[in-house]
Formats: sequence, structure tokens, C-alpha cells
Amino acid sequence: MTDTTLTHLKRKLARWELEHLRQHAGDLAERLERAEQDRDYYRELAEYWNDEAMRMIVELQEDGAVIGLSKSGEISVITPQEAA
Repeated sequence: MTDTTLTHLKRKLARWELEHLRQHAGDLAERLERAEQDRDYYRELAEYWNDEAMRMIVELQEDGAVIGLSKSGEISVITPQEAA
């Protein structure tokens, strides 16, 4: 092969490589955007359930219930009727 043929091949390969890298970068950008959207959705969902749990705890306490947490992580509620 001549030097010009090798030079043309190198240029063509460089263009293909650049196009491949651009495609890969675009794919990664789309995946990142989806991941960020998922993160935001699940953060909002977690905040909603945390708010609901806290609301329920306040309601139970207002009704005189005692709420406890066991060493194993189980939540227990003792109502005023059960305590009597």
C-alpha cells in the first residue's frame, strides 16, 4: 500500500471512530436523563410515603396510641383499649 492509501484509511477510520464515540455519548446522555427522571420520581414517591407514615403516626398518637419499634425493625401500635 502506498502512503496516500494508508493516510486515506487512517482518516476514514478516524471518522468512523468519531461517529461511534458521538453515538455512544448520545446513548449515555439518554440513559443519564432517564436515570435522573427515575431518581426524581422515586424521590417524590419516597417523600409521599414518608409523609403518609408521619401523618398516620400523628393521628394514632392523637387517638392515644403508643407506637414502638422493635429491635428487628417491626412497628407496633398499642391502642388505649389494648393498654387497659
